[in-house]
Amino acid sequence: MPADPWRCLVHTIEPEPASGPLHGLRVGVKDLIAVEGVPRLLGAPELADPRPQPRDATCVARLRRAGAAIVATTATHALAYGIVTPQTANPRSPGRITGGSSGGSAAALAAGLVDGALGSDTGGSVRIPAACCGVVGLKTTFGLVPVDGVQPLAPSLDTVGPMARDVATTARLLAALLERQPGCGDPAPPPTLCIGVPLQVRRSRLDAEVRSVWYHVLDAAAAAGAQVTDVDLPALTESCLANGRLLAAEASRTHARAFAATPQRFPADVRERLAGAHALDSTPVRAARRVRAELSDQLGRALDTIDVLVTPTLPCRIPRVGVDPVVVDGQRERLVSAMTRGTNSWNLVGVPAGSVPAGCDGDGGPVAVQVVGPEHAEATVLGAMAFIEDLCGGPWPAVPSRVS
Repeated sequence: MPADPWRCLVHTIEPEPASGPLHGLRVGVKDLIAVEGVPRLLGAPELADPRPQPRDATCVARLRRAGAAIVATTATHALAYGIVTPQTANPRSPGRITGGSSGGSAAALAAGLVDGALGSDTGGSVRIPAACCGVVGLKTTFGLVPVDGVQPLAPSLDTVGPMARDVATTARLLAALLERQPGCGDPAPPPTLCIGVPLQVRRSRLDAEVRSVWYHVLDAAAAAGAQVTDVDLPALTESCLANGRLLAAEASRTHARAFAATPQRFPADVRERLAGAHALDSTPVRAARRVRAELSDQLGRALDTIDVLVTPTLPCRIPRVGVDPVVVDGQRERLVSAMTRGTNSWNLVGVPAGSVPAGCDGDGGPVAVQVVGPEHAEATVLGAMAFIEDLCGGPWPAVPSRVS
């Protein structure tokens, strides 16, 4: 493999010869997902079992059976509980974060080290790094892709999803993950795509460059024949916080034994999050579940009359490394809140959501939009993403590798 100056690869792997619909596709696997014969270090080697994994996770095994060449494991924010992936540099926007927790997968794609990748997404961990690195990422419907062999974070929210530099390859990876025949479930927007725009997002704080790119996509879609209509989702305003609370409560349970025994072994940022989660009582968790039910009902009714929602993936420019809080539309906001504000809601209700590059900020950094659809409507979501990708000039090429 080419040199990796971006510190996005954990282990490189010599692939075995294979044939199938993914033959020749080099795939990286987030170092949270079991790959036979390779240690799974979870972004936190001091907490991980250093022994090689005895078998592939089902999602990895399915890609191998489809002919993919598994060539590397990719860096993750520790235990997938973070949105920075601090050990990894951003090939597309040096000096800015890669996003997380699947930052290594996104960076490896942007650098051209792999052609496809697997990530996990519990609150945005596929879509956030995809947006930061100018690649494509899909959060799948909850429960659609098996998660055995994947280190859990919050079991009622965790999903596995494909990533690539273009929508078509993302769709090919998804077909293999679902063991479908080539061409089955290809991206296919309806003949007249009906796009919903949440009023709550229109009214939210967004950087001017993000809003400009988003509105350009909506205008271009309308000019190309799509219908664009506003939708009202009142529960959306509470849903980001609700998902964060459910995630925290479940993460606290997932890591309770190890955290109680040796909290000092956890990285500082994860230790702080787990300590805060441990202090949560049942009242905010019950409230979060009520928000989940309300948003699910409101979204279901909206999707009776539209095909997909289109929103910004992130409300802000990609933050600089080490900056927290960040400034969003002139106001300071905690980094984790800003980065998950557009993504958390869709984990809460379990629906598919994908991020696709749509433009640039004034410094050339990627700006992405997010497409959200009904449960199990990944083909429609990918079709709308392909439509937007085409409107915005096609897939972004890889960044030429630099050896440090």
